[in-house]
Amino acid sequence: MAERHFLHLDSAGLRAARVHRGQVGLTDHITAADGPPALAAWLKGHPQARCTLLVDLPDETYQLDTLPVVGPRDRRQLIARRQAQLGLDTPYITHQPLGQSVDSRAGGPPQEKILFAALNRPAALQTWLTAFEQGPRALDGVHLASHLAAALAPQLPDLPPLALLVWASPAGLRVSCLDGGRLRFSRLTPASTFAGIGLWQTCHDEARRTHQYLVGQRAIDRTQTTPVYVLAHPQDHAALGSACPDSGELRFQAVDLPALARRCGLHSPIEDSDSLPLLLHLASRSRHLPQLAPFVRGRPRHLSVPATAFGVLAASLLAVSLVITAHNLFETNQLRQQADSALTESLAEEARTRARQAATPRLPLPGDALQADFTPLASLHPFGSSLTAFLHRLADALETLPGVELTALEWSLAPDTPQPGATAIVELRLPASPNARPDLIPHVLTTLRDHTGSPAHGQAASPPDEQGPLRSADGQADADGRRALRVELPVSAP
Repeated sequence: MAERHFLHLDSAGLRAARVHRGQVGLTDHITAADGPPALAAWLKGHPQARCTLLVDLPDETYQLDTLPVVGPRDRRQLIARRQAQLGLDTPYITHQPLGQSVDSRAGGPPQEKILFAALNRPAALQTWLTAFEQGPRALDGVHLASHLAAALAPQLPDLPPLALLVWASPAGLRVSCLDGGRLRFSRLTPASTFAGIGLWQTCHDEARRTHQYLVGQRAIDRTQTTPVYVLAHPQDHAALGSACPDSGELRFQAVDLPALARRCGLHSPIEDSDSLPLLLHLASRSRHLPQLAPFVRGRPRHLSVPATAFGVLAASLLAVSLVITAHNLFETNQLRQQADSALTESLAEEARTRARQAATPRLPLPGDALQADFTPLASLHPFGSSLTAFLHRLADALETLPGVELTALEWSLAPDTPQPGATAIVELRLPASPNARPDLIPHVLTTLRDHTGSPAHGQAASPPDEQGPLRSADGQADADGRRALRVELPVSAP
């Protein structure tokens, strides 16, 4: 008899569990670093296993829409058209009916509410599905863990029409919105993001953020207090109550997780606030969970090409169909090669991403590393005000030099020297008049030195022919007979 296994997929990898008659036993854990090869090896070791994949990733998108009430055939076409209009660029998208709503206009037709859910980073799931496409057995289904919130709604005491449901699992902390006992919205906070904050403080913060988002989407009335049901072990209820006080917007209510699991028919003991065993049990009992992946994604590769069967049938009917079938097979092979190339690129990108994440230093950085970065910045900070004052003094100097034009101004900083400093490189054009004074260059240099000399020393700069804070290049004449002068002016910190 085939064994039934449920595979829980999160950002850290896959957890395999065997579910049988109310008993849930976690058996194996395949990390993200091991990847699809480890899953393929696990499938070879369980050739008779019937597998269902439960996806619990933070890369989810939810979109509520309304469609006119039509027949089954037109309804399928409308849903397919609406999924294409959403433009989510992912093959992993599903929908769930939320009942009908009456148009507020008098005599308006009824509308059907549809919740579209999609995985907006398909590579996170597609890399694992490759092992099933090449394996001996097909997947029984691929489902989102968030859809299990509706299965918990009947077991919650006095559930109001609109409420938030929170549970913790190895994937992280999930906050879902229930509207009339049906899923309206859900978001997952990965466990790695709140490692230093604490689970219940994160519960309070994420519930508040989700409430604010739903208020902005007009899904929740801001004037009413929204109840928040938190699944937790009784040993954590005191810490939960301390970290999640009630407010005018939210009212937190702790739900006894082991008691809830027993009401749902789970016989395995629950010793902490991890809801994963309950989720896997609910997934095994739910018969109408929305299918996330196309059905052919879970079949072996040699069964995913319907063109082969069509070609055999066409060969028995008309000879001309052989030509059409061969052409279709050729195009299908090209598309498959393109898909394999894209998948290889996705796997490589995932590997590079994991390598970058592993190489990224964790915060906070050591004090020595931060000090090495901030020391050059601190040494250059005083020049912010002195550069502004230098520009004013340079403008005053040019006002006293008629006929001298400023053509270029550059800055040179030396933050790595023992005494960090800044140097202004000024290019000037001198007048070409024959009556120009012969000592014009020394006069210009003296004027610039008098106006922009270092105020820290309180004395005039040295003459141009000496070593000092003022240094110039020889004047060179241009096509108009005007000479160019390049001057370097040190700028001291205030």
